[in-house]
Amino acid sequence: MYETFYGLKEKPFKVLPDPDYLYMSPGHQKAYTHLEYGILENKGFVVITGEVGSGKTTLINYLLNKIPQDIRVGLINNTHIPPDQLLKAICQDFELDVGETDKAGMVDLFHTFLIDAFVRNHRVVLIVDEAQNLTDKALEEIRMLSNLETEKHHLIQIVLVGQPELRHKLRKKNLRQFVQRVTVHCHLEGLKADEVDRYIRYRLEVGGAGTADLFDKAAVSAVCKYSHGIPRLINILCDTALVYGYADGLKAITGDVVENVIQERKAGGIFSGLPEDYEEPVVHHETGLCAPVMAQFRTLERKIRLLENTVADLERRLEMLEAGDRCNST
Repeated sequence: MYETFYGLKEKPFKVLPDPDYLYMSPGHQKAYTHLEYGILENKGFVVITGEVGSGKTTLINYLLNKIPQDIRVGLINNTHIPPDQLLKAICQDFELDVGETDKAGMVDLFHTFLIDAFVRNHRVVLIVDEAQNLTDKALEEIRMLSNLETEKHHLIQIVLVGQPELRHKLRKKNLRQFVQRVTVHCHLEGLKADEVDRYIRYRLEVGGAGTADLFDKAAVSAVCKYSHGIPRLINILCDTALVYGYADGLKAITGDVVENVIQERKAGGIFSGLPEDYEEPVVHHETGLCAPVMAQFRTLERKIRLLENTVADLERRLEMLEAGDRCNST
């Protein structure tokens, strides 16, 4: 595709959570420091929140690559499972053989596992990604696991990673006991304008670009404007712009290229209604729900997926054109 044309060793703006491409903005560095501190200092519950596509999962993958060998890590990604299946999923992720064991048996099995790890001077960390999808009952199940502790040490540290709805959920009155266990919390914001520029340059360098000036100032400004500093949207816009630039034989991506990407995508309803500067909403204390914000981000997620599919379709079409050109040349 466009890699050879632009002198790249690989596509620098893939939307996969590749830790090699993690740009440590001040916000991401702060979140990583909170994660590292919470885990290494045995702080119990750690909560990391951030907007859709802000780089939370990439940060977790980066952490997993850096974590010491004496720390056993379990990672739960499927948070839509029924609460009564959550403990089983956790045990299985730590490679515990639950067989047909009932819930009480699984609790005993997990407790024995934690005690054994403690005796061996190993720490146990459970990371739950997309934690905003957990039901109140599931959160309570997780809280109960944190009760497994000695007089001086937590036997398990729990990291919840999720979208802004997780913060709103944790304000519910019936989750007060859970919130009291949270000792470390950090929220990832979108990148600032100067950070967007450095982010694009960093990913181009990691991708093998001979120059970090592949996107001119106007292009970077347009990406910043329409992405609102959200890394996933930056990646999608930049990747699509490179496809457009390659199709037009452009050696540099200009502001006009990015604007064309935006206008064509807007025509398809993809980039209309992106969230403006985020303001903390007022949450109903009885329900903990914040419907407007939840609906807004669900809509954004759908548009992001649609744009990802559109980019993939464009790439397939260009590959077909290239294949046709090769056939004609022979």
